[in-house]
Amino acid sequence: MQNADYRTNKGRMCRIGALCWFLLILAGCGGSRPAATPAPGSSAATIGTTAGGATFRGEELAGRLLFVHGGVIWQWRGREATQLLGDGTAIQPTFSSDGSRIAYVTKGNDYSDVLIADAAGAPLAQLTRNGSRLPINSQERVYETTWAFYPAWAPAGDRLALAAQPSPPVGDPPAEYNLGLYELLVSGEAPRQIYAAEGAHCGRSVYAPSGEALLFVHAGAGASGEQQIYRLELAGGIAAPVSGMPKPSYDPAISPDGRWLAFVTRDGTRTDIFALPLAGGGTPLRLSDMGTARAPAFSPDGRQIAFLAIAPGEGGFDLWVADLTADAGGGLRANAPRRLTTGLGLDADSGLSWAG
Repeated sequence: MQNADYRTNKGRMCRIGALCWFLLILAGCGGSRPAATPAPGSSAATIGTTAGGATFRGEELAGRLLFVHGGVIWQWRGREATQLLGDGTAIQPTFSSDGSRIAYVTKGNDYSDVLIADAAGAPLAQLTRNGSRLPINSQERVYETTWAFYPAWAPAGDRLALAAQPSPPVGDPPAEYNLGLYELLVSGEAPRQIYAAEGAHCGRSVYAPSGEALLFVHAGAGASGEQQIYRLELAGGIAAPVSGMPKPSYDPAISPDGRWLAFVTRDGTRTDIFALPLAGGGTPLRLSDMGTARAPAFSPDGRQIAFLAIAPGEGGFDLWVADLTADAGGGLRANAPRRLTTGLGLDADSGLSWAG
């Protein structure tokens, strides 16, 4: 029995270590000190009020902006931030293009699944079933479970792209398969693999406005693996780095007019937001200069960009917004950012999603 327990614990710890490693690779700069969780019953906070020690302040926002704190999906609408859905396991929410549905991920013990809710947070469907009914922490359970992350809506709203594994771990100790790219119809079907790279993980993705291509994070394997944003042509399955994209680069977001690709790049220990024409080429245009910025999201009208950043001397991510303007040459420029929360400790890898 002692040997069996050792093998079970060893296998599970190896699996947890592998998961943490590739999530850190895909997440880039994501560490933060947890902030106080809003007290039970404190489901909403208007600007200038506090929730569990966190301050909401700033201005009224157009549309609806999703963010994640403590495994709960929040929505900023007008001048109020409200807990929308989640029980402590919800991450990575994203609005459909018409804003009527939300795809998101729930994390379980040794697995994660993709689900859909309506705009009010009511559940609609569970699209993957990667868990197991076998005992938690058992070796047998490890060999029945897989991970799925980063759902992204196709423009037509009929399907999702996600980063997932083709099958459960194999070997002893269990060895994880790399995350590949998959598509599945929201009407219900098994995920269909559309891209995988030997020795690399696939991360967050976003559809091009035409729906004919995916922009996604390609993360090389190993401790020195770098992230870079690739473009995958869905018809031919050919993937290549986006022209002019620096390394490392991650957190892709496309402007509503389809002209700009915003992303995060790291220079030493500093991470900031830049933009390139979606068509590729040109020189990256800087949109932030804080050194801790991540997770850009364009407003529905394209006039603002929201992002997460850690303020100097603090330890957790908060929400910021900046106005966007065009410079004399037609390039994109961001004005000085304004801070909307203090001490909230947001989940940077879950990112932001902004809909009308």
